[in-house]
Amino acid sequence: MIAEVIFTGTELLLGQILNTNAQYLQQALASHGFDLYHQVTVGDNLSRCAEAIRQAAGRADLIFVGGGLGPTEDDVSREALSEALSVSLVQDPTALAIVRRFYLARDVPMPGSNLKQALIPVGGTALDNPIGTAPGIVLEHSGKTFFLLPGPPAEFNRMLDEQVLPYLCRRFSGQIGTIYSRVLKVCGIGESALVEKLGDLLNSSSPTVAPCAKEGVIHLRITAKEASEEVAGRAVDEMEKSVRQRIGGNIFGLDEETLPAVVGRLLVQAGLRVSLVEAFTGGQLANMFASDPNARQALACGLVLPENSTCPLPSAGWFPPRDAELKKSVAQMAAAVRRHFGSEIGIATFGTALPAAQSRHQDPIGIAVDFTGNCHVKEVLYWGNRLQAARRAAEAALVFLWRILREKP
Repeated sequence: MIAEVIFTGTELLLGQILNTNAQYLQQALASHGFDLYHQVTVGDNLSRCAEAIRQAAGRADLIFVGGGLGPTEDDVSREALSEALSVSLVQDPTALAIVRRFYLARDVPMPGSNLKQALIPVGGTALDNPIGTAPGIVLEHSGKTFFLLPGPPAEFNRMLDEQVLPYLCRRFSGQIGTIYSRVLKVCGIGESALVEKLGDLLNSSSPTVAPCAKEGVIHLRITAKEASEEVAGRAVDEMEKSVRQRIGGNIFGLDEETLPAVVGRLLVQAGLRVSLVEAFTGGQLANMFASDPNARQALACGLVLPENSTCPLPSAGWFPPRDAELKKSVAQMAAAVRRHFGSEIGIATFGTALPAAQSRHQDPIGIAVDFTGNCHVKEVLYWGNRLQAARRAAEAALVFLWRILREKP
């Protein structure tokens, strides 16, 4: 079964609100095995909304329209469905009772404008809305199934869970399956190199394998559509094994796991603490540690310095030495901060100042991880402005630490 979703509301097109209904509906459809090929957003315009419904009906079996069921003139979803299908709107007793119930429960008179919310296309059925004034609508027409749902997220989610999904399970019981996905979190490799390593796996049709580059990491989504979650899970397991054979050394986590969470867990399990000195990344590395409870627990202390500056520590004197080479400077910083705060690991970032508007950092950034006196150092270059370069350097330092922890006996 192919589904299409239409969300109405000029405020969505203007970016004034975040469409959380979209994600909720997408997840619900996937969990029941419905394929969602298109999602459209249109403003509060009758003709454009009607055209979107006509287009959806031409390529999908299930059409969902979210929003536009209020009592005002710019709520046009009912009228658009009527126009698109050439079906008249009539006042429905069940829908009227749903609208009136809201006001009767509050002992206030119902405005006449709310009568509009009791209109239903001929042949349609009202869907209950226990917490709002707008009934939903389901209409079977010319072999297609149309759902109109209210826009407020609390009403949308509850109607979807209590009205729409049970209807779909009854109506299409023989076609319900599941779309099951697992996301592998990948770091330390670029997207192009990843694609080369995966090769033919990216052409698989079942399960599918698709990379998505995020800030500093890559999400590799493996998805299977099967009759049950158990069967789909087994298919995903087999594909994951094949993927790990090719890029296992770059996979740090699954699904909702973050790199700070994985690193923090490794540190706590090993009883290790980390001290930081950031002379380029501006505290962004410390913020990554603070974002996860385990990583936060493993953080002994952090110092933030201006770029290319020096800092006195009683146990180390002034560091780094002026005019010293980059690798020597950043290595000394990592060792000094580790010794001074008595931690097992010291991490340092060091680089020259970068104008905010500059498109590329021309000088290398130094990253050092001192693990009980054994210092690992690297130099990196980054595209982007000042904040972007700092963020990427902080992520590189965390990836660097993860690799060292993973390889530690």
